[in-house]
Amino acid sequence: MADEAVGKEQTTADAQSASVQTIKSDAKSESSTESTKASEETGPGIKKETEPTKTEPTGPVYEKGASLGLFSATAYCPSKSGKIGRTYSGTTPKAQHTLSADLTILPIGTMVMIDDVIYTVEDTGSGIRGNKVDIFFGSRDEAINFGRQTKEIFAVNVN
Repeated sequence: MADEAVGKEQTTADAQSASVQTIKSDAKSESSTESTKASEETGPGIKKETEPTKTEPTGPVYEKGASLGLFSATAYCPSKSGKIGRTYSGTTPKAQHTLSADLTILPIGTMVMIDDVIYTVEDTGSGIRGNKVDIFFGSRDEAINFGRQTKEIFAVNVN
């Protein structure tokens, strides 16, 4: 019987020892979880800020260049029927893109900036001489609302 009592005491001691080891291992895993959280947070509930990765532009970068001077700007648009013809360069005009100019001043393909919009000279017209440009708009209402304005035109630098 004494042997049985000793055996029970050892079994109880082994169980207690095992439970203490389990508590210790749980504490270790909690502290490793906390250290992982600590690396993601700078304080309780405050997320660690990481700097965004810088990406290089995939296409050309356009910048405003030197002023080409003040130009008288008018507007043109599709016909009343909505038909859009071809430009002098053979392209279909596009709003916020196509510009008509005197080709001796701004040759076909020249990119210019007007009011922070980049236009490409693709057209010319009989009334467009000297420092005059005609901006293509998508609708007659937009063209009429634009009217005639004096605009400073800038060269465009492509990087």
